[in-house]
Amino acid sequence: MTTQITKNENVLLQEIIECEVDGVGMGYSEYDGFGITNEEKGTLSSLIKKGLVYDSFQDDDEFGPMYCTTPLINNIEII
Repeated sequence: MTTQITKNENVLLQEIIECEVDGVGMGYSEYDGFGITNEEKGTLSSLIKKGLVYDSFQDDDEFGPMYCTTPLINNIEII
């Protein structure tokens, strides 16, 4: 199944991928989402809802968010 994403979602997705310094899909990223605009927050939320991105520290109260990609990024279509 192909997941359709917008150009803005693709831009943010590429930023997150670039921050996955241990490799894409390895569960570590330097992208924390701090300092992003309200529009970017909405875009990030959309990527999460589509299952393309997740917060690997979601259940950890000690650390802030760390957004990583899922394997679904391998089958996307930019609309």
